[in-house]
Amino acid sequence: MKTQNKKWTDTMSLTLSRVIVWVLAVVFAVSCVYATVSLISSSWGPLAMVWDLGLDPVGFYIVFYTCAVLAFTALFFLNKLLSNIKNEKIFIEENVTIIRILSWCCYLVGIVMAVYSFWAYPFVVIAAAAAFFGLIIRVLKNVFAKAVEIREENDGTI
Repeated sequence: MKTQNKKWTDTMSLTLSRVIVWVLAVVFAVSCVYATVSLISSSWGPLAMVWDLGLDPVGFYIVFYTCAVLAFTALFFLNKLLSNIKNEKIFIEENVTIIRILSWCCYLVGIVMAVYSFWAYPFVVIAAAAAFFGLIIRVLKNVFAKAVEIREENDGTI
């Protein structure tokens, strides 16, 4: 007989994950607004830091906004995945597609950062981290794809 003594339930964990996704979306949106204001005023914020580091502002903003689009895309699909899980739609083909998109977002950030690291070497660390996360998510996608295949086989035999 199982007793429900867990202080931290699956529902609470799922809710926390969804809250974090929304908080990150707000933080990224504020960052984009702040970067845009900095670009327009050209006297404070990220642009001043870019100039202090001797980086090309145009390249920095291209990288920043490209990665922002990828981050918002990833957050959108992560929220969709969490919504599917909340609705108990777990091992479905849609989730495999969502996880594939998440991995590609990571890979694309890795590529953008790898290219930018030719001008700003420390960004190679972000490129490596993004590629590593893309790999982990890709493995997770393969596990989900296999689980969907097994579920469909089991549904077909009943």
